[in-house]
Amino acid sequence: MFKNGKLRLCMILLAAISIMNFSGCTTITSRRGTRENTGLKTDIEIQRKLEEWTEKLYSPDPTVRSSAAVFLLGLNHPQAQEPLIRILRHNKEREDVQISIIRAFGFTRDERATGILISLLDHESTAVREAAEEALGRLNTSNAIRRMSESLLDTSQSLNVRMLLAKILGNTNDRDAVDPLIKILDADNRELRETAMKSLVKITKETGTNDPAWWKQWWSRNKAKPRDQWLEDILSKQDVSMQELKQKIDQLKLEVAQKAIRLLETRPDKTDPKPLIDALQSEHSSVRIFAVKELVKIKDPSVIGALSNAVTDKEEEVRIEVVQALGDIDDRKSIESLLYSLNDENLIVREKAARSLGKLGKAEARDALILALHNNTHVPIIGAIIDALGQIGNLRSVEPLVVYLTHKEPKIREITAAALGKIRDARAVEPLIAALSDEHERVRWFAADSLGKIGDPASVESLIKLLTDSSPRVRESAVTALGQIGNRQSIESLITVLQDVDKRVAEQAAESILNIKKMDFEIMNTIASAFLAHKDYRRAEIVLERLIAEHATQPELKEEILQAKIKLARTLVAANNLRKAIAIYEELVKQVPADDAMKSQLIQYLKETKQYDRALEWYAVWIKESPHNNKQQYWQGRVEIANTLFGQGKYEQVKNIIARLQAEDPGLGGNEFQQNFERLAELSMEELSNSKQPE
Repeated sequence: MFKNGKLRLCMILLAAISIMNFSGCTTITSRRGTRENTGLKTDIEIQRKLEEWTEKLYSPDPTVRSSAAVFLLGLNHPQAQEPLIRILRHNKEREDVQISIIRAFGFTRDERATGILISLLDHESTAVREAAEEALGRLNTSNAIRRMSESLLDTSQSLNVRMLLAKILGNTNDRDAVDPLIKILDADNRELRETAMKSLVKITKETGTNDPAWWKQWWSRNKAKPRDQWLEDILSKQDVSMQELKQKIDQLKLEVAQKAIRLLETRPDKTDPKPLIDALQSEHSSVRIFAVKELVKIKDPSVIGALSNAVTDKEEEVRIEVVQALGDIDDRKSIESLLYSLNDENLIVREKAARSLGKLGKAEARDALILALHNNTHVPIIGAIIDALGQIGNLRSVEPLVVYLTHKEPKIREITAAALGKIRDARAVEPLIAALSDEHERVRWFAADSLGKIGDPASVESLIKLLTDSSPRVRESAVTALGQIGNRQSIESLITVLQDVDKRVAEQAAESILNIKKMDFEIMNTIASAFLAHKDYRRAEIVLERLIAEHATQPELKEEILQAKIKLARTLVAANNLRKAIAIYEELVKQVPADDAMKSQLIQYLKETKQYDRALEWYAVWIKESPHNNKQQYWQGRVEIANTLFGQGKYEQVKNIIARLQAEDPGLGGNEFQQNFERLAELSMEELSNSKQPE
């Protein structure tokens, strides 16, 4: 059989033309057309030329032999074919000469030797049989197919010849071969039937069955189709077959890639980059992508070089992964490779390269990014570059960026507003204030965010106007920005927002207020009152504690601080944090010993928290400090505590308390209180005695 058949046949044809020109012959025209042989003037000259070319059939050079055969077949002369037929029929002729002639008939698709070629299928030489088989497979003329079909159906032919003809007819891919092949499905020999079946499938692209009845029904439905419709159907089926084959190939490739990845996953030394660097040369993009993801985890100088080289990978999916990986490696070579990728043919690669440069945040990338910004029109890339310039944060990027606050795409205006906030330069304040009026909500809120980060008081009035924006998200950004600026005007406006209809906006206003670092006493006191008015006791407590801590050392604010402490104590009570409130009240009664109302509140909260001993201690202190006529109220308080404990069944504790009080004052505060105490003591003794009696 031929190897690289088409190439070799072309070489033979070129050689034939070359030999003809050398011999003074003209170019071969179609064997079916009229041939003009101007170089052959007489019968003698014709005969001489025929002898010359016939002699070349016996050349030791196979190319010369084939060229001579092709030339003779191309001549429109009755004597030209005669030596070729004679050689094929003569059993004693050289085999290599016969094969060259057989191939010439196949190459020129000359059907005149069809019968002889069929007979050669039974030749004793394997090479001759194979050459005849191939040549017949190329003869797809109606006459050639008819003669092969007749021989196929001829039961006097050998089984071997009939099987080869069944196969050859399949190779013609011609519809004229379908009917005789279907007829062979009724043959007695199983191998012959199977060969015919394979040829039918090859020609028709139908899967079918071995059932002759099925094929006969199919042929009755399709044989009347016009040839162009027949070819269209065959091509359609062939496309499906090719698609299925492609899917199988793709599946095999996937399995190979998966196995390669598993080998990389189980490599013994995870710190050795060499297997992964080698994997970057894999033909499977999924393997290369895996290698990139793993290489970025290894701290080795060779990694950056390998990844930098991979930015030119033929697959865009790999390049995307590479530029993202380079964004995690802080190295000058990473920056150089990413700058190169800013000009990649793939838009996504360019976008990811810009984002990685922003992630690295190196100032040396600024100029290239600004240039790329002006050279790109794709919105995602422009956005990525603007974001990268914002992350780098160089002041020289402000002016190139400001113009994009008026870009036609809202997304670009939004990203630009955010980027300017990261750079934090005052030159961006006025353009950002203008952006607060943008028709798109997200542009307004990012502009507000950035104004807050810049922190210029010049933007406060514009931000205050934004507090009435229809979008809660925009109002939230405005209150955050005002809190970051934090001057008195900002704070006063934030206090009003504590009543915003949107709970999230109100919460952000409260948090923004708390985050303001420097505030005077008056404004802090106002804020605390505002929080109390909204029953926000937690934040009121925070502000009051901060107010007291920051201003307690100022003598001129002594009275104000006292009132702040009282407010804090009441706030704690309102928040049901009595234990912390008691500590404040204990401090206050020491600071203002004459305030009986405050003492009364302290005792009340001590009782509510069942700190009876602590209340009695305070009564003892106050009795010692008070004039004689003021002591009765404290003794009355002692009696009430004793009665409360008795009612709780704490008889031993009541007995001990009265004993301590009697040691302090044998008269127990006077006749009135003494009788009460003595009665409680007797009752407590009785109860204790009864509890010890056996049942």
